[in-house]
Amino acid sequence: MPFQKVRAHKLTLAITAALLSQSELATAANAGWDCEAVDGSWSCAEKSSQALGAPRQTTAAPAQAPANPTSTNGQSAVAAPAVSSAAKPTVQPAATQTAPATSRQGRYSYLDWYPQRRGDGQLCAGQYIQPDLPEGDGTPFSEQPVVIDADKGIAQLGLGTELTGSVKIVQGQRSLYSSSALIDQETGQITLSGGATYREPGMLLTGKRAESNTNTATTTLYDAEYVLHEQRIRGSVAKVSRNEDRTITITDGTYTQCPPGVESWQVAASEIQLDQASGFGRAENATLRLGNVPVLYVPIFYFPIDDKRLSGFLYPSIRYTSSEGLELSTPYYFNIAPHMDDTLTPRYFEKRGLMLENEFRYMNEYSLNTLSTAVLPDDRRYGDTRWLLGLEHDGKQGAHWRSKIDYLAVSDNDYFDDVGSGLDITEQSHLNRYARLSYIESQWQAHIALQSYQTIDDTLAPYRRLPQISFIGTPNTGKSWLDARYLIDFNRFDRDLDGLTGADRIIGDRIHFEPTLTASFRNQWGYVKPSAKFWYTQYSLDNQLAGLDDTPSVAVPVLSIDSGVVFERDTHIIGNDYMQTLEPRLFGLYVPEKDQSHIPDFDSAAYDFSYRSLFRYNRFSGQDRIGDAQQISMGVTTRLIDDQGREAVSASVGQAYFFEKPSVKLNEEDAHLIDDKFSDIATTVNWRPNQRVIATFDANFDHTQFQNTENNFSVRYEEDINRIASFSYRFKEDVREQSTASFIWPVNNRWSTLGVWQYDWLNEDDIDTAFGVEYESCCWRTRVIARRWLKDNDEKDNSIYIQFMLKGLGNFGTSGGSTFLEKITGFEQREENNEYY
Repeated sequence: MPFQKVRAHKLTLAITAALLSQSELATAANAGWDCEAVDGSWSCAEKSSQALGAPRQTTAAPAQAPANPTSTNGQSAVAAPAVSSAAKPTVQPAATQTAPATSRQGRYSYLDWYPQRRGDGQLCAGQYIQPDLPEGDGTPFSEQPVVIDADKGIAQLGLGTELTGSVKIVQGQRSLYSSSALIDQETGQITLSGGATYREPGMLLTGKRAESNTNTATTTLYDAEYVLHEQRIRGSVAKVSRNEDRTITITDGTYTQCPPGVESWQVAASEIQLDQASGFGRAENATLRLGNVPVLYVPIFYFPIDDKRLSGFLYPSIRYTSSEGLELSTPYYFNIAPHMDDTLTPRYFEKRGLMLENEFRYMNEYSLNTLSTAVLPDDRRYGDTRWLLGLEHDGKQGAHWRSKIDYLAVSDNDYFDDVGSGLDITEQSHLNRYARLSYIESQWQAHIALQSYQTIDDTLAPYRRLPQISFIGTPNTGKSWLDARYLIDFNRFDRDLDGLTGADRIIGDRIHFEPTLTASFRNQWGYVKPSAKFWYTQYSLDNQLAGLDDTPSVAVPVLSIDSGVVFERDTHIIGNDYMQTLEPRLFGLYVPEKDQSHIPDFDSAAYDFSYRSLFRYNRFSGQDRIGDAQQISMGVTTRLIDDQGREAVSASVGQAYFFEKPSVKLNEEDAHLIDDKFSDIATTVNWRPNQRVIATFDANFDHTQFQNTENNFSVRYEEDINRIASFSYRFKEDVREQSTASFIWPVNNRWSTLGVWQYDWLNEDDIDTAFGVEYESCCWRTRVIARRWLKDNDEKDNSIYIQFMLKGLGNFGTSGGSTFLEKITGFEQREENNEYY
């Protein structure tokens, strides 16, 4: 017979976890009640000296289970006390909820979704706000007490406990709400009806009825909805279970990251497993729906629920060009192992056929490796199979050994022009094929390398190095002011001689020796750095021109002295305080003239003239030329540094004076670079008036007429990662005159524009023009770009790119062949760093 309390009053039931797992029950006396056995039942009256109860929530809890229940009939009951009173019941404060940032709770507050005003950059009209839950203290779940609150309870020994009226069951950080519950004391099973809500940190389940077990920590709700707050995941289900291992099993349900009330996309499946620990989800018999339209059925579908890697389809891309027609790319990502993955991309060309691109990556403690392959069988337009093979390897074996491989080959010269590539490779006229093994010690290192090229245009292929052997050392001199360095380098240069004539047919061996001593004397106001170098190069040549030495050599000393002084003063400009510096620099260089006209050019080129080149010891790169010099280079730099240590402006100007005009040239066809005692005037300016604007200007001027002969100008405005505009201009007299303008700029929170324009002013023609718009909502994003560009064969082509991304179904993949977007300043940085919520 059930017991009835003597006077009507709401009762807070405190039942420990031991009660639900066949341990001794807490005494009702300890709960603030006087109880006695009457005819096999219990009769309890509240102690007048105590008022026991958990503090109530200050704001509303989910609709199905108010957190501040009130009695409607004034009746309550308590479970029978145990024989022993040693286990005192634990009463814990109920959770309090943080008020949302709006006075309106909204129609989806029962899912913890509250409306908010869209601020700058916010795409969602609301946000998930969890109630504050008790902090975990590390106590094992099975030992945590269970606190039960209800309006009325009826219990019979051996038959369980029935609770009605604003039922609330709390165990640690987990809680259940319902209008009625039945507790089986033998098994720990709790059955809730009349609406049920379960929550724990980061998770909310709410449905029509529920089953829970305090021993196994499993909870199942029926005809329910669920929310994972941090991942912004929600859905509706026929059945959802929170399992003992914290995974979630959904039966006949949906998955989406769209906010409540928005069904832009969802995955409907017969079963969905969500594993928050691994960050993965798995759906069986899954259908992807856009709105109410099913667009894709997959028997088994894997997807990430956070930023961890997971096998599955990546974002597809669609492109249409006037020359190639429609192109569709649908990459699939294989997460094989933590150290191994693969991306397979079928690319369908309307006019060529089906191409398969694949990128396999493998990493271990010794190396990082990438294998790139592509094949287009029987290209309908080309008439043959097209293919690509690439291999990249960076290795570190132990403390001393290093290895590197960079290999790329394609089937034909027109491969990139015709089909391009969505792989992570660099498209160049000379495809590199390079392998190197290195041994590194603290004061020396040795390298052996092999290098060749595949040339895919009409230019002359560079020489192959078969092999290159180098030794580089920095021995300790025992003096802090004296540095020593040496370089020993051997190369065997080779090339395909078919169709070549004259000096282009020369091949052979070269050994280069270059020891250097540099002293450095510094203090706070300046420095002096004298340096002495010995340049020695010896050749053994085949196919040398008639009448020239087969074993020429060059041996010259290189003497230089670099010096500078720094002056500082405080100044006030346009309302701002700065420290201004004045930094004169003087560089003297002596290299005696040595005839090198009989020596081939294997790897040398002339550096472009600039302010920096005024202070180089050699005006040629490589080791086939050492420029003669008897010169003094003079430069001066001034800087403005604000009170935060930021360099607002730096400007430099310099010029070289030649005691003897330089005579060494790269080859006999080259004109003299310098025909006077003075070099051109070189300048460079960097200006950063604030955190958003940076401008650079490098310019050379004829020293007689002060006419601009070359300049490079760029300016960039970056308000934030989503608002960037840039412009650059490159000019060299009678050689080039080109400009590039690009921008990324939002129109509002949802719409954004981007574009790039490259123009050749000498030929008065566009090189590349692209303009696109992006639309982004709370749960999906699309990008449409129109492009017109000049191909390598000087023909124009037009294309349209379309990308469509569903947030929450994956965040890997490339831009689907739209690598030209890298020309837009800041685009790659934005794609890597933006969080679209």
